[in-house]
Amino acid sequence: MQLAIRNKWVSLRGSSVVKDLDEKDVLRVQGKFWTWTKKKFVQTLEGETKYIVRNKFWTLFSHQGYIYDKDGKQVAHIRRKVFSVHDRYFIKCELGDLEICGNILGYNYQVKVNGKEVGHVSRKISLRDSFVLTIDDSFDYYFFVALVIAIDNITDERNEQAAAASA
Repeated sequence: MQLAIRNKWVSLRGSSVVKDLDEKDVLRVQGKFWTWTKKKFVQTLEGETKYIVRNKFWTLFSHQGYIYDKDGKQVAHIRRKVFSVHDRYFIKCELGDLEICGNILGYNYQVKVNGKEVGHVSRKISLRDSFVLTIDDSFDYYFFVALVIAIDNITDERNEQAAAASA
């Protein structure tokens, strides 16, 4: 399955749209108006929450995010080392050990489950954050969209911290 994930042009809550290759809406991502942890909800088109994504409140030596199911149970912990040349994320979840490895520019990522490549994420160059997720049909695509959103949240947080440090 291949999905396009794009931030909305104008959104006070950091919402995104998710479409298939035919540009048909598949699901939606709703952000909160104001939140310290960049909390977002991955939902069906009818508004049913499937997953909740949020960053860790405090970060010291690693950037971290979490994915919760609709009942609030943590289903994934995403971690990125602060000092890393490549974009590399380690995920502990029910599927096992996931790893998302990016190239040095952070535009192409391999998605690996227990060492086996099962998908790919491409970051598109545009005025708004835009990604293409390709994932094996046997997996829950809502979960993998939540992973992409979590990594985008972590990247945004890293960029904000870098901008604040250089100011």
